[in-house]
Amino acid sequence: MNTQLQNSVSVGQSRLLLVHKLYQQYAGMLLGYIGDVVKNQAIAEQYLVAVFKDVPNELDELTNEDVNTFCHLQSMARKKLSEYFVSTAYQNNGKSENKPSICDNKYTQQMTHEQQLVFCGVHWYGKTITSLATELNQPEENIRKILKDCFTIIRSSN
Repeated sequence: MNTQLQNSVSVGQSRLLLVHKLYQQYAGMLLGYIGDVVKNQAIAEQYLVAVFKDVPNELDELTNEDVNTFCHLQSMARKKLSEYFVSTAYQNNGKSENKPSICDNKYTQQMTHEQQLVFCGVHWYGKTITSLATELNQPEENIRKILKDCFTIIRSSN
């Protein structure tokens, strides 16, 4: 029984060390990514902490050889940030409004409102083409075309 306890402690410690190693390797890049989105260092740090609090639950996925660790961490951050865009309000001429997720992005500013909905739905919120088609009451083919147009705008902006 004592051996079981020692094994569980060593497994817990190795998981903790693995989380620490991931933090050391990726926290700086992820903080830069989040900071670029929220434009506020303190808020970015809070989201970084929130992402790394979830890392122990995702360790099996993050350590899988077929998974790009940074991309998976970035995806976790996007899910956290989607909450930010839904819940954050800002002052505009004395009125409080929901902050659109597209306001500070030079690429999405060039898109139509419909393109912004599709692009942000797929990129930020991780929605599927099918769910967007249902939400926007359009055929999936139209959603795919709109998304393709969004990528054309992004590519041509560089």
